[in-house]
Amino acid sequence: MLVRPALKPADFLKRLSWTLGLATGLGLMTSPPVQAADAGPMRQRVGAHELSWECRGEGQRTVVLVAGMGLDVRATFKNTYRLFPTELGRICLYDRAGVGQSSPLSRARPLQALSDELAALAELRQWGELVLVAHSFGGLIVRSFALDHPQRVRGLVLVDAVHESWLAQLPQVLSPNGWSTMERIIRWEKEQHSHEDFVEAVQSLQARGAPSAALRALPVTVLSRGLPHTQIRQTRMSYADVDAYNASWDLAQARLALDHVAPRRVRMTHASHFFDEQDPWLVVEEIEGLLKRLPPPAPR
Repeated sequence: MLVRPALKPADFLKRLSWTLGLATGLGLMTSPPVQAADAGPMRQRVGAHELSWECRGEGQRTVVLVAGMGLDVRATFKNTYRLFPTELGRICLYDRAGVGQSSPLSRARPLQALSDELAALAELRQWGELVLVAHSFGGLIVRSFALDHPQRVRGLVLVDAVHESWLAQLPQVLSPNGWSTMERIIRWEKEQHSHEDFVEAVQSLQARGAPSAALRALPVTVLSRGLPHTQIRQTRMSYADVDAYNASWDLAQARLALDHVAPRRVRMTHASHFFDEQDPWLVVEEIEGLLKRLPPPAPR
């Protein structure tokens, strides 16, 4: 591996959800101005929903940024998006239905629906060949998408992305109180906030069995946090549980890399789970590196 006052109930639940990639509160660094050619936020109807999206740059190959559970993609990737050098191609981001600036949802959707939504948006916007960059829960979505559409995906950059093995570890390594906290987070996301179902998504990917040969052979970079994710301590989770939570995540990151034939593994030594406020440059550099390792886009 490469080394590099009392809360109101609603506020408390938001802080609980930070562990799965929710709640922004990012101290964002200065970023380059948007080029005049960039249109800014746009909307696209996909099925019954209006999705918010935007792009910078041009090209036959598109880098697509995919946020974690319940996260506004512009908060998750704000600096990464603005710092990306568009001479390398097009970079786009979008909010899933129920999240950020896209239309709301009234009930949870399965992982397959999230993969299908991305496929439809990419087709409607003619994004061409895709390099998918996913954070946290977004890793489940892009890996499902790559299984569904192997001919469209040229590479994956997984930024502290969840692996399906992590969920089963938690009740084994956390105390009963710690596991209860995690159950509350998962239930609140599904039933009240983003209507994204972490348990169903994990089970859906597990049900597909071992990764396909096409997925295993994809160029993949796995970036894992080098600093512990400690925001969950704001729920009064014990220090021992916070440590166990982080240790189990590290183990799952190793398993994520093992799902691929020749992954590039990088530890973000100066960043935690919310990497964009701490070291967006490393993520940009790793996206650049993956793009440069790929053959030229196929002519249309």
